Amino acid sequence: MRRGLALTLTVAMLGSLLAGCGSSGGGSAPKADATAAVAPAGGGTEEVTTPDKVLKFTDQNAEDSPAGMWEQKFADLVKEYTKGHIEVELYFNNTLCGYDIQPLQAGICDFIQYVPSSAGDLDSRLGAFDAPYIYRDADHRLAVFDPFNSEPLKVINEALKDDGVMLLSSFNSGYRQITCNFPIRNLSDMKGAKIRVVPSDLYQQLFTAFGAAATPMAFSEVPTALITNVIDGQENPYSVIVSSALYEVQKYCMETNHLPTNHGLWMNRNTYESLTPEQKEAVLKAAYDASAYMDKYILDKVEEYKKICEDNGMEIIDAENGLDIDGFKAAAENVYDYFAEDWGDMPDLIRAVQP
Repeated sequence: MRRGLALTLTVAMLGSLLAGCGSSGGGSAPKADATAAVAPAGGGTEEVTTPDKVLKFTDQNAEDSPAGMWEQKFADLVKEYTKGHIEVELYFNNTLCGYDIQPLQAGICDFIQYVPSSAGDLDSRLGAFDAPYIYRDADHRLAVFDPFNSEPLKVINEALKDDGVMLLSSFNSGYRQITCNFPIRNLSDMKGAKIRVVPSDLYQQLFTAFGAAATPMAFSEVPTALITNVIDGQENPYSVIVSSALYEVQKYCMETNHLPTNHGLWMNRNTYESLTPEQKEAVLKAAYDASAYMDKYILDKVEEYKKICEDNGMEIIDAENGLDIDGFKAAAENVYDYFAEDWGDMPDLIRAVQP
């Protein structure tokens, strides 16, 4: 197992980023065996009103956040697929334990929402799941997080056996865009721009590769820093741009789609192994279907978010009106060189996945 550089997003930063995103929609069922009917937990056929098992899911986000919506969908699907034999209790706003992988390893909770690359201390290859421009489209990204068919997930979860955790699936609360007070259409325009980034080596390396003056900063400081010109711009999904009304202090939005905002659904391995085969399949199917549901919701919301930005005077620059997206993608390859030892062959495994 590779144990190297942890691409850890800070707890406070992650809360700010994830709380502003949206979620929901109608996801398709997983491929192959995942589409088969799932038997009720415990091997019975009847529906029950009192669960045999109550499992705990903890998250730092609020109940009405996109992550909270995703977790509620997962809990509902687990109950449905097991005919009530398993119940998932949801604990929001860190009310059960803090935002970290250790409580999951210790069995304090059974599930946790955790960005894949944030668990890089366990296996540095997890960083590749959050790499720039690694996913061809939404279907490809979702296929990578299909617990029934994804080779990258199988490889990672096999490597994590001794760590006591499993990565079941993930939803993307939005690809990330750049906002700025001057237009950026190419890398020359980006050169020297002071862009606030998440305090993470991955983000800093990416924006350095873009030619920007990458400026790590807590999101709570961003509005004031923009107004006082401490920074020229920042990067976030459309949902955060809208929820934080960044269009009030930024004139331009560059639709670079440079990184996903992945929310990983992690499970305690001992809890998983304590389940029957039918229960295991039900939990995996619920994880995938909840992620598919949320991915569709986010995609459906993007145009709404963009219209809000434009109605409030923000100009959106994309590939159709002059954004050199190929130049940004080429520059991002430097990030893969930087993390080559840590990520190993995981980027190739991810790219090879077919929906």
